[in-house]
Amino acid sequence: MLRLPIKSLLRLRTVCRFWRDVIDSPYFRKLHTLNDNNLPDDTVYIQISFDHDDDIKPNKVLVNLQLQHNHKDLMSYEYANIYWELVPTIVGSVKGLTCINPRNITIPIAICNPFLGQVKNLPLTSFGPSCKIGQRSVAIGFDEDYKVVQVLTCLKHRCLHAQLYSRTADSWRELAVECSITYRTEFHKVSPIKSSCKNGHFAHWCMGGHDFTSRILSFDMKNEVFRIITLPTVLGECSIFAEDEHSFRYFSFGCQTGVRFVKICESRCEGSKFSWNRMMIDASVPFAAPDQWRAGFVFFELQSCKWGSFVYDYCAREFVCRHYLPSSNSRFIECKGSFVSV
Repeated sequence: MLRLPIKSLLRLRTVCRFWRDVIDSPYFRKLHTLNDNNLPDDTVYIQISFDHDDDIKPNKVLVNLQLQHNHKDLMSYEYANIYWELVPTIVGSVKGLTCINPRNITIPIAICNPFLGQVKNLPLTSFGPSCKIGQRSVAIGFDEDYKVVQVLTCLKHRCLHAQLYSRTADSWRELAVECSITYRTEFHKVSPIKSSCKNGHFAHWCMGGHDFTSRILSFDMKNEVFRIITLPTVLGECSIFAEDEHSFRYFSFGCQTGVRFVKICESRCEGSKFSWNRMMIDASVPFAAPDQWRAGFVFFELQSCKWGSFVYDYCAREFVCRHYLPSSNSRFIECKGSFVSV
């Protein structure tokens, strides 16, 4: 049973009481998580959508998670006291867990396991009356158990605050991060970087502002330390992708004579020196559904929903197509099933 994918085990629970008790036991689920079979059957794509109806439920957003291949509903989660313009952001997945991050810091972060249908609100944090928090960005990681990191910008003191949540303590604690905020040449905004690393050992953020990026902020989940990478040149509007703990690619999306294209550059590290190598230009990325929703796809949604979602195959290291988004508030994420409970 330890060699079977999650989807098979969830079906086998219904065979008999003994199998159900074995599969539901904490000992079995811990062994299955540590075994990390890396089975392709455990990887699915989840469509996340945000719905609202101000006439029926004002200031409420319903987050729906469903399987992409058969549109089966996995779970729903409702946020109250939230304005539609501030729809939550989705981070993950890592070990089958996904974070739902409302951009309103007075509303708790939620962590969920769509396969198990579990969701949990994390405790809120408080700051001194002298702080003025402008933005919250979240990452989820794993080191023996899941961890959640939140990075917050303080507009008054022009600095970053960072906190770490662990399930054992069920609380947040402060992390040291040395970084000041400026509004011209440096940054005032932090946003998560998508990654091909699903083990959750590292998390990365872009540090920039209005359509530019000047640094990369990395966090080591095991040693619980931050690292700041200063980019050799300030990047314009683009998407950065983490190939592993230390290697990155950036994608610049453009349009020329009606053809959508992507410029791809790869990072190079020589000692402490960081630079970019221009790799290629995908001259045409047409609309199409991926022929096979295999493991290894990541989706880059642009602000204009007319462009759709650019689908990148990080195993083949190429863009395969653009995928139609049902709405500008829909997202697709790759999720590998796990028995890690929240």
